[in-house]
Amino acid sequence: MKLYKYIAAGCAALAVSACNLDEMPKDSISPDSFFRSEADLEQYTNQFYLMEAAASDLYDEVSNLVVDGLAQPPVLVGLSRTVPASGGGWSWSNLRHINYYLQNSGRCDNEPVRNYYDGVALYWRAHFYFEKLKQFGDVPWYDQVLASDEDELLAKPRDSRETIIRHIIADCDEAARLLEVERVKSVYKISRSAVLALKARACLFEGTFRKYHSGLTFNPDKLPYEELLTIAAEAADEVMSSGKYKLAKNGKTPYYSFFASPSAITDEVILARCYGGNFTHTSDAYALVSSKGQAGYTKALAFSYLMADGSRFTDQPGYETKTMAEEIAGRDPRMAQTMLAASTKYADGTDATFNFGTTVTGYSMLKYVSGPSFTSASTVDMPIYRLAEVYLNFAEAKAELGTLTQADLDRSVNLLRDRVDMPHLNMADANANPDQFLTSDLFGYKNVDKGANMGVILEIRRERSIELVSEGLRFADLCRWREGRLLAQPFYGPYMPGEGRYDMDGDGKIDFCIYLNRRNPSPGVTPLKIGDEIILSEGEKGYIVAHGSLAREFNEERDYLYPIPSNERTLTGGILTQNPGWNDGLTL
Repeated sequence: MKLYKYIAAGCAALAVSACNLDEMPKDSISPDSFFRSEADLEQYTNQFYLMEAAASDLYDEVSNLVVDGLAQPPVLVGLSRTVPASGGGWSWSNLRHINYYLQNSGRCDNEPVRNYYDGVALYWRAHFYFEKLKQFGDVPWYDQVLASDEDELLAKPRDSRETIIRHIIADCDEAARLLEVERVKSVYKISRSAVLALKARACLFEGTFRKYHSGLTFNPDKLPYEELLTIAAEAADEVMSSGKYKLAKNGKTPYYSFFASPSAITDEVILARCYGGNFTHTSDAYALVSSKGQAGYTKALAFSYLMADGSRFTDQPGYETKTMAEEIAGRDPRMAQTMLAASTKYADGTDATFNFGTTVTGYSMLKYVSGPSFTSASTVDMPIYRLAEVYLNFAEAKAELGTLTQADLDRSVNLLRDRVDMPHLNMADANANPDQFLTSDLFGYKNVDKGANMGVILEIRRERSIELVSEGLRFADLCRWREGRLLAQPFYGPYMPGEGRYDMDGDGKIDFCIYLNRRNPSPGVTPLKIGDEIILSEGEKGYIVAHGSLAREFNEERDYLYPIPSNERTLTGGILTQNPGWNDGLTL
């Protein structure tokens, strides 16, 4: 078989700080002469890192917490989805490469070397199938390389979610065993801890998906969830107990500094995608250049932050009509380290200033933003797994199981709060008085477990929202919680009492001027006409509305899974079934 050109993503396992691109020869190479040395195995498996989430998959996540001004299809949610003829995420070439490696790696006689790279490959197969599980649900399981004439295997039916998650767990377990000895120690390479982080993430996803979809379209047989949540908690606990990681606490703004660090902070980061040199991304431009994104956080996120004393902002009288400067003052410090507030300095040393032209909601993005010096090329590394998520996965799994204790919170969620000097989450208090805002129609969760742990589950979801926003996890969270309806709610920004001049971030300077009929701008401030250049939720006043003219919906009986491409179904003669609710016009 020919080995075509393979490109290795991330940082090469050489003592090099920049990201290298390695290339396999384009010539035909016989497996008999390859897969013999450590260099061969490393070079082949490096291509698997191309499956890592790109930076834009993280900061530009599909979410109800952040939106941009580009009006891309995800903003439209279900209305933009159609059954594709091909593509649509239904690609299996990466799996073929992984299985081809595993089929041939035994040619390497060096057992420790082979074990390490086999562990890496098994991680990536688990990762591959987890992504397919989230997107399509039931999918065919393959652990071998298929030849073009193996018609029966090529047209095999979809295997069940149960089968797929069991294979994911098995691959993770074997990968963790093989990676017990860390041959290559790098935050940019797969480690045992990265395998456990994937296992915890996958089992939490599938466990809560089963729980909240029980008896409904996507889990009609009421598959049990308890074992999967137990596995998730145990995998997370192993990472937490390993002593290898701790939360980064750099400087006066530790949360902001963590995401503006040029190099991954290895105290906390378990696996990162490396950027630097010619390998860059555009998170700074996305936040600071009007033509590149106009990114903005939403009112759903802004309302979620607690006060600095631990009390609920949404319990305050008149909280709905506070201006942006008023609502940011005195809140959880992560709010002003995630979105633009007064007296903010970027990592490049420049002063941050509010500009409505660069944010579609009014809540300007600060996370991952190093400053104007980086708008042509951002180079901050992007965390794929970090300890903070592991803490939250652990706490949520145990809360949903009903086994969470205050001691569990103190070694997980409350460590996140300690980083920013926030009061601790008290489990008894949370359960005695669940936050009604977090179950409200517009911004809250309607399908949360109504049992004894309702209050603390809501608080863990709050913590997850604010700690992990813009990290590519929110869409999957809403799907597994059966809260897709939140994706069809309005994208609201700050409250505007009516026409006038506004100091949005509270720095004493007029940032913003809106008017009904007569312009009366301040020098250097572009006026915007209400109802035309800016839409408010109540007509002449109210919340700024992003994409107010775009119709959006979420179909509960369809949109938790993506459709199978119609050509793929035709090729199998209908053996490959379609997902619920999707009509591809085929009568196979």
